Amino acid sequence: MADRRVLIVAFDALRPDMVTPELMPNLSRFSANGVRFANNRSTYPTETRVNQTALVTGASPSQHGIVGNQFLDLAASPDKLFNTGDETELSAGDKRLGGKLVDVPVLSEILTGNGLDLAVVSAGTPGGCRILNHKAEQQGLFRFALKRPDASVPAARIAEVIERIGPIPEHRIPSIEWLTYTTDVYLNYLEPKDAPAVTILWYCEPDNSYHHKGIGTPDNLAAIKAVDAEFGRILEWRAAQGLEETLQIVTLSDHGQISVSSEALDVAGKLREAGFSVGSSVDGDQDAILSLSSAGGLYVRDSDPDIIARLTAWLQTQPWCGPVFTRDGAGALSHDQIGIAHRRAPDIGFVVASDDAANEQGLVGTSLQNGAYPVGGGLHGGLHFKELHNWLALGGSAFESGKVIERPSGIIDVLPTMLHLLGIEAPDTVQGRILHEALSGEAELPLDAETETYSADGADGYRAHLTVSRVGATRYLDRAWVTRS
Repeated sequence: MADRRVLIVAFDALRPDMVTPELMPNLSRFSANGVRFANNRSTYPTETRVNQTALVTGASPSQHGIVGNQFLDLAASPDKLFNTGDETELSAGDKRLGGKLVDVPVLSEILTGNGLDLAVVSAGTPGGCRILNHKAEQQGLFRFALKRPDASVPAARIAEVIERIGPIPEHRIPSIEWLTYTTDVYLNYLEPKDAPAVTILWYCEPDNSYHHKGIGTPDNLAAIKAVDAEFGRILEWRAAQGLEETLQIVTLSDHGQISVSSEALDVAGKLREAGFSVGSSVDGDQDAILSLSSAGGLYVRDSDPDIIARLTAWLQTQPWCGPVFTRDGAGALSHDQIGIAHRRAPDIGFVVASDDAANEQGLVGTSLQNGAYPVGGGLHGGLHFKELHNWLALGGSAFESGKVIERPSGIIDVLPTMLHLLGIEAPDTVQGRILHEALSGEAELPLDAETETYSADGADGYRAHLTVSRVGATRYLDRAWVTRS
């Protein structure tokens, strides 16, 4: 195991139903020659920084504490919601927290504790890059965010990268030039100079073009073909270097996406019309602070149970509102069932309504929004099955060949499986499982998948439903939805 290394290639937001031989020949061939998990799951909220943290901890938000792309933590951000996508805000918040941004051990800590290194190159949000390797400064590790080279480390090495690879291209959508630049940094700098034990390459497509151009549109398809071509470059390089025995590759997405079917709902305005005072900053006078795009929730003043009950009942009467969940599950689903039972979680969590309609390109899944994406664009965050269904395929000498596994799996399983490949014991905080069924030469454990169904009755005929798959002690969210009578 000492000579094994791991490359994680993340295709942000990639929907598994769009991985076809025609659109993504390289990834399709890779998965056909390796192991593909057909029922892989994201964690809720199906947002990027939440699932990046799940990737590097092997745990759900209830354990690691990154409960949304933004959330309320007055120690990290004393006067407003804490935005994890903003590198400057995230860095300052981590300092205020004394380095305890995440509640459990992260990948970089585990690796350096075993004499191994981690490198991250990301074309995604600067905050997301930090989430993947947020202790890089202290540990002397490599972290390069294309959107914030000034906040990347070590500074001297980032300058060396840009000198060798060339200036970072102007950012456009589709972000095709950034895909190429990310690959160039890996192939032409990181590998020849460091050959890290673990590398994470985070491609910003198809997420960018899903959001702003639409799922399945010509611009989006061009981005998907381009990111597949970049992955093909990596596969060709690995073969040419004779590293197919040594370099194990994990390909994944952090969540799926569905299509936007409405302009912004202005939920804050609707709350005010209903007689509730609501805002987004902390001043002590409001009934609640709202954090919502397609998923999020309400932080209620002093967690007042009367206000929580009134807000919960009101939300359940709104036709634009989907599943609602609270800490105790009174008249709603519970935080524990959804996997966000953490001190940072909103008092009332909820998602806006979604459905199984197809967009203009024939791809299933549409949703209302409280954000600013164009109608026909894409979004994620909620509990629609297309948002929760994400990509996972693995290849290399450590894995079986030509195997499709129907047993449920999740992004939380990547860390324990990777550590197992490297001969490292996973911390007790890990909730994911080792994917023994994918590993060559290992006996497949007799683990049966079970399905759990939850429901909760609320106001005016509202009924919320949630299905969860369980393999051993590991839970995977399948979908949640609402019916009204």
